[in-house]
Amino acid sequence: MERAKKTVHILPIGFESDKLITSIRQYPVHRIILIMVEGDDKRSRVQEAVARVKEAFKGIEIEERIVSREEIFQATLDILDIIEEQAKKGSDIKINISGGMRNLGISSYIASLVSKVTLYTDIPEYDDEKRYVLKGIMEIPIFPIKEISQEQMEILYQLDEETNSLDTLISRLKPELDKGTQKFDNERSRLSHHIKKLKNAGFVGTEKRDKMLSIRRSVLGEIYTKGTAISRLREEKKVDE
Repeated sequence: MERAKKTVHILPIGFESDKLITSIRQYPVHRIILIMVEGDDKRSRVQEAVARVKEAFKGIEIEERIVSREEIFQATLDILDIIEEQAKKGSDIKINISGGMRNLGISSYIASLVSKVTLYTDIPEYDDEKRYVLKGIMEIPIFPIKEISQEQMEILYQLDEETNSLDTLISRLKPELDKGTQKFDNERSRLSHHIKKLKNAGFVGTEKRDKMLSIRRSVLGEIYTKGTAISRLREEKKVDE
């Protein structure tokens, strides 16, 4: 018997809870993950909003997670970690930005963009007494980003803290090539071309160390590789269903 897919809602939470509660109820919900930036979990207004969400969804598993306050890109990586955890479980993942703070909304959009997870918000309306009414739900379209070539994607996946030179990268990508041969030199030239393109796109950074060229993924590169890996994982899960 096929197991029903669980719907997980990731909620950046600020001071407003009514919008979040009302908009979540327009979808199936099996799990809620509340995300706050560092320090906000101690603020009374945020604590009140968290308490109201928990009261509204009694019986639903609710988890609280903290993400970076200072860096939007680091917060994006934190959110992608949360998405990845749920993607590995085969969950249907949605991000609700109806009631979160501005910076968390930006980070959530970037995470949605690279992982292709549904991002939605409420369409608010107010009655004559200025009380909140849900007019509708808007699933925010994902602006298409230019995908890099498969070769460049493989380079990004292979880069880590231990990849400190082109030669190390060649050994990972083409372990059958012997250093000092013409084929190895040709591969070095080919990779140099791709590294230059990745650097111009902002996905990698390079630094001269002694006579060696150190190569690393930038924060943008980290976000892109993590997001595309999650997107692939989610597609694989769909095929397995």
